[in-house]
Formats: sequence, C-alpha cells, structure tokens
Amino acid sequence: MCDSLTFLSEICGALKTIKRTGWVRSGIPLPESDSDHMHRCAMCAMLVTSSSPDPRDDYSKASTQKFHPTNVNGNKLLRMALTHDVCESLAGDVTPFCDAKLLTNKHACEDGAMRRIQKIVGAPLGVELYELWQEYEGQETIEAFTARILIKFEMVMQAYEYERAHLTHKMGFASETENDSRTLLQPLRTFYITTNTSMKSPLFKRLDGELR
Repeated sequence: MCDSLTFLSEICGALKTIKRTGWVRSGIPLPESDSDHMHRCAMCAMLVTSSSPDPRDDYSKASTQKFHPTNVNGNKLLRMALTHDVCESLAGDVTPFCDAKLLTNKHACEDGAMRRIQKIVGAPLGVELYELWQEYEGQETIEAFTARILIKFEMVMQAYEYERAHLTHKMGFASETENDSRTLLQPLRTFYITTNTSMKSPLFKRLDGELR
C-alpha cells in the first residue's frame, strides 16, 4: 500500500535538508542540499536528448558513439538523474573521504534504504525507484554511464560556482576576509582532480572543458 504522504514528507522532504557532505567538509557557506544537486542533474539529463547534437561534440569515435542522443533513453535518464540520491534520505551522504567503516557499509546501507523506500511508496513507483537505483549502481547501461557523467559534471559546476562566489583570496583580499565565514580560503582542487577523467560523453566533456 502506497504511503504517499510519508514519501513526500519524510523521504523527499529530508532530501531538502541534507547538506552535501563534500561541501560541508570543505567549509562551504550555505552548502547545497541533495535536492538542489538532483534538480540540476535532472536539467543536465534533459539537455542530453532535448535537441540535436551540438556540431562541436564528436560522436564519430568508437568510444563516443554510444553517447549519441539517439542511443540514450531520455525518459529513463531523467528519472535516474532526478532520483539517484533518494536513498540518502535514510542512509546519509557518504563520500570517499568519509570514515572507512561507513565506506565499507555504504552499498548495503543504501540498498537497505531503497528497499524501505520501495515499501513506503509501493508498486509500481517503489519498484521503479529501486530498479533505477540498482541500474545506476550497476553501471552497465548507457543511461547509467551518462547519469554518472552528468552527476560528476554537476559537482564540478557547483565547485566552480562556489569558488567564484567565495574564493576571495585569489583576488588579493585574503587578509581582509580570512575570518569571514562567507569566504573560501582554498581552491576546491579535490573536486576537479577526482573528476578529471570522468567526462566520457562529448557533450559533458565540452562543457567541463569550458568550465575548467
């Protein structure tokens, strides 16, 4: 039996208040929530199949042909991007820099969270949410590949925006603002380094290059 109100309030509502761990760890003022992140991921997904390929994006190579918009199920990609972190409403946002025990148990914990969410939502949506999460985690379909790429790209874009808004010392103002909680004193290099080879899709490789 579907408990829609619990799903919308306790699951979706929680995602609006969970601050992304990587940004909290980096001392970002007012870091984005899981919902913020997934919303722009969904917008990125819509870009993939909403128009004809940009002539600047080369899909002719064997390694890039699979990312051509005609080979991607746009509806599935959108739904995957919009829901990929739903499990974090119950499991929390665990990153590679978290405690080793949390990392070891990450998949099992998220699987358990998705099973609980499936029961709360009921069929058919609960089943779809769980299967979308499984497919994304499995990384065996073009939609899962593309989802991971655009999720990484969204993180890079967010890092860029945080640096632009808060990294004041690069403009020579560090001495005046180093005690201001609204400023960022160090570049967010980790977020660029860990995603440096992630952009396999021609579209997001180009957009990533324009940012960096």
